[in-house]
Amino acid sequence: MGQIRKINDVYYIEFYARGLLYSQVAGQDLETAQQLLADVEEKIAGGEALTIPRYIELPDFFERFIVEARAQGLTTKGISRLAGTIKHFSSFIARSYPKLHQLSQLTPAIMESYKDYLVKSQSAKVANLTILLIRDVLEFGIKLGFINDNPCLHLRLLPWPQGARRKPTARYVKAKQLLSQGIGITKLALLLKITDISRVIYFGGLIPLSREDMYV
Repeated sequence: MGQIRKINDVYYIEFYARGLLYSQVAGQDLETAQQLLADVEEKIAGGEALTIPRYIELPDFFERFIVEARAQGLTTKGISRLAGTIKHFSSFIARSYPKLHQLSQLTPAIMESYKDYLVKSQSAKVANLTILLIRDVLEFGIKLGFINDNPCLHLRLLPWPQGARRKPTARYVKAKQLLSQGIGITKLALLLKITDISRVIYFGGLIPLSREDMYV
């Protein structure tokens, strides 16, 4: 059985077919959503699963990511950081690519365009942190199976400002090791029980963000 979810004023239906998760936008009317779900379930029962397109709308995907982050135990401050970053990215997409609505429509070129926007409007520290967070968010799309590659993966970070280095601690060395293995900063924050995700960048040998730097 599928289910209906509401995000803001829009209903989405979700269901499984051929062992895969499907999600479709169903509009702003509950009865319409219920009818769409019933039609889809009838198709699946009739062996027509292959005729159903598989995609996920960006608002639905982003909400799923936040729900998963909460379930994994990320702190309230960490969730707030991610939600603010997603809101910032969503505003950019709505303004610059108004016809882009689905996760699969994001491309490396679009992510490069977002990086250029960050460069013009944010400090290097904030721009880099934003890129790293969005990279983690989009990696979740691979986990769900809606995309095969992360369009943010090959974005180069900006040169980090240099600051005073502290004497490495055992925790610092462990964090550096995990980062070198490709673990995302969201996962690292969970492993190290760091309250604010932005503090993770220190373990890359970088300067932590101050309150004045934060835009989310």
